[in-house]
Amino acid sequence: MICTAAPLHMIRATLDVSAFHRWAGERGLIARNTFDEGYALHHLLVQSFGCDLAPQPFRVVIPRPERGRRRCGTLYGYAAADAAALRDAAATYACPLQSKVLPAASIDSKPMPTTWSTGQRLGFEVLVRPVARPKERRLSTHGGGSRRPGAETDVWQWEASQHPRGTMARSREEVYTEWLAAQLARRGGAELDKKETRLASFQRVRTVRKRRAHATEGPHAVLQGNLRITDADAFARLIAHGVGRHRAYGYGMILLRPPRRATGQ
Repeated sequence: MICTAAPLHMIRATLDVSAFHRWAGERGLIARNTFDEGYALHHLLVQSFGCDLAPQPFRVVIPRPERGRRRCGTLYGYAAADAAALRDAAATYACPLQSKVLPAASIDSKPMPTTWSTGQRLGFEVLVRPVARPKERRLSTHGGGSRRPGAETDVWQWEASQHPRGTMARSREEVYTEWLAAQLARRGGAELDKKETRLASFQRVRTVRKRRAHATEGPHAVLQGNLRITDADAFARLIAHGVGRHRAYGYGMILLRPPRRATGQ
């Protein structure tokens, strides 16, 4: 089966980190010494381009600072609009400082494929926040603390809390891979190759989702591997939608790449 999808564009733009921090500070988006880049960038994109055109899902990559060099990051995203439309929108809506954060001249785009084939094998990379909202309270023995029912919890910590210390059989990579497989199955469109999926990087980060709210800490994980398209129409929607929670704040954008060679080949 082959799907012909609605036009979707991959966006790339340069992000001026100094201007970004200045703008976020002026807007009160740096709270209690916590700067949630995804939360601030969500507001920046909506205010610069409007809700209908703002890229989402998106991903921002900000390198560590190097002495003597101007610090710039990169924004990637999927949008219904191309670079020309985004530049026009920014010319209308963005304030001068917002225009410095994401210079219009740096905005590039390319059309994504409009056809996908069921059975097609693709490589991917995705930044995710692998969390769940368990309905029961449990005291974690692995650093997670006491969680109230319904509180957002790292899925690895939640599974580890159900085992005596030192008896957790599955690794963080295995738990996160299973979580991603379940997310794809829930959305439909693609099946994860679990054996070819790896945890490329992991850290715990503090996030703020409302002004003057308390920061919460959670997982920030990059997974890489292969997937197979199981439904062409659903896969087109999956790419445009992203996977997991916090998609509006820089998580869940599926970046496609050539498939990795199977282990042993």
